[in-house]
Amino acid sequence: MTTKASTQVGDPIGQAILDYAQYKKPFDIIVSSDLCDDDIIPIEVLFRKEDDMPELELIALDNCKGHVLDIGAGAGVHTLALQDRGLKVSAIDISAGAVTHMKQKGIQAQQIDVYALNTTATYDTILSLMNGMGLAQNLTNLPKFLQKIHSLLAPEGRFVADSTDVKYLYEDEDGSYWLDLNASYYGDFKFTMQYKKITGPEFNWLYVDYDTLHQHATECGFKCRRVFTIEENYLAILEKL
Repeated sequence: MTTKASTQVGDPIGQAILDYAQYKKPFDIIVSSDLCDDDIIPIEVLFRKEDDMPELELIALDNCKGHVLDIGAGAGVHTLALQDRGLKVSAIDISAGAVTHMKQKGIQAQQIDVYALNTTATYDTILSLMNGMGLAQNLTNLPKFLQKIHSLLAPEGRFVADSTDVKYLYEDEDGSYWLDLNASYYGDFKFTMQYKKITGPEFNWLYVDYDTLHQHATECGFKCRRVFTIEENYLAILEKL
């Protein structure tokens, strides 16, 4: 029996979260792409405490204010950290398993895509971490994504998110780059996730360099600034004008 035939389409990250929450047995989530080698998400990472978070994420949490919306919240670790700091936080994710877990942890969570959110409710901060700009899906869709975020923010609200400039993946030993100028943006990726025998549908994910983000954010009515950088990964704050 082939690997493909033995898998089932479902909610790999949600099932991984539910299993780990119940059994505490660490099984990895495999992330596959046709543009790079397979990567692994250790499930324990999705359950880390604030003391175990990297500096970028701690700075992101420090820059949250008022009523916060955590989008793509996963197991809710950032939501819980913000609640512990005394902030009011709502969370959304498209994973049914993730939302079930967050509700079990007492989080006000909703299974919904950010585009389906009602814009009559607004937030002081919208947070998206772990390469959170990826929720824009691809560069072509980035303006639509930023416009939706803008509509969900209260006056003087802010969007706090991180991304990575993946140009290094295309670098030769002599320091030159082999980018195909006729292809789509070099940060546009397609991924699939697998946990045990559960495979999720293919999805688009964006890694956007800061200069490109800054240009689009400005055009969408934001003041954009980079507040932290570590290697190719950076944290940006987009403030609604």
